[in-house]
Amino acid sequence: MKPEELWQKAITGDQQAWQRLYELFGNRVYQFFLRNTRNADLAADKTQEVFLKIFRNREAFKYGSLKTWIFRIARNLLIDEWRRAGQREIPSEILPDVIDSGIQVEESVIEAIEHQQLVIYIDECLDRLEENDRMAVCLVYIAGLSIPEFAEVMEVPLGTAKTRVRHARLRLDQMLSEKIQLKRFEKNV
Repeated sequence: MKPEELWQKAITGDQQAWQRLYELFGNRVYQFFLRNTRNADLAADKTQEVFLKIFRNREAFKYGSLKTWIFRIARNLLIDEWRRAGQREIPSEILPDVIDSGIQVEESVIEAIEHQQLVIYIDECLDRLEENDRMAVCLVYIAGLSIPEFAEVMEVPLGTAKTRVRHARLRLDQMLSEKIQLKRFEKNV
């Protein structure tokens, strides 16, 4: 069943439909906030706030992509949080353990260790990205929005969205490449 079909059931009071919508989008919204705030409690609070907003404003969504609408709300809440804080919160040393059902368990311990190290490197590089670049990477690669959905969430033309995502990804790739090379050099020294 499509999210929009679930939505139609949910707004008529179907609790199972609300639960299913939360299962579909809750983890991705949480990951989006977690990657942008580095605060598990704040990410959980903001995720709940997103779903409270969509419940309270359920008459506002009439057509289009439900996923885009939900992530536009999440984006706006994140921007509000950044403005309220005056600056981004200081990232924690270690990203909290988060279960992501989209990731399959590795078959060997070595692969798992390498994967975890790469995740740490990516997180460190995400911290160094500018807020707009980090938001682009998180919305497209973590939340799973398509480029047209990203354009709609960010309220920019499709060409601009493509450029932003491409440049953000290139910056992240460059930082990651430099980090990996530096770690290899340090290991060999």
